Amino acid sequence: MAIKTFIFENISDKEKRHAQVQSALREYTGIDSAEVYYNNRGKPFIKGLPEEMYISVTTADEVMVVVFSDKPVGIDGERLTRFENDAREKKPDYISLAERFFTGEEAEYVREGSVEGEQFANVWVRKEAYVKYTGKGLSDFANFSVVDGSKFLSKVNGVPIKKLNVVFPGSNDYLFIIAGEN
Repeated sequence: MAIKTFIFENISDKEKRHAQVQSALREYTGIDSAEVYYNNRGKPFIKGLPEEMYISVTTADEVMVVVFSDKPVGIDGERLTRFENDAREKKPDYISLAERFFTGEEAEYVREGSVEGEQFANVWVRKEAYVKYTGKGLSDFANFSVVDGSKFLSKVNGVPIKKLNVVFPGSNDYLFIIAGEN
């Protein structure tokens, strides 16, 4: 799978974010008539190219990452420091969230972790990348698992899932996962 990654500052204005994505597409392809659209579930797709190209977008705290590929792709990311245990702040109950959204095996993985927020984030990002690949969404979370006991699966339903090395200042605080065909 040939991929091209663009990194932007995440901005709250949806129209400006879309303009960034659109600009990246045109820069990468050199085709001014290429357009990014979104289906009814919010999954982006591209029109106006001579060959099919796929896109996935994630926003994680201060960063937006856009991935273009010649094969279907899904990306998700999170800033891991957001999930660290901090006695000064009230954090979500990650175990309850895992029991609500994850499979039993994944919830167990979160329960058994020494840093449950980080364990939760590691599962969440993998599941999000996969559903962005399929285009289904959170309602599909209970239908697949990304863990096998204490380790992460390298494939879900035959789709490879792996870390994506995205480099920018502060990138060590983030985790990005990509789902897609090799």
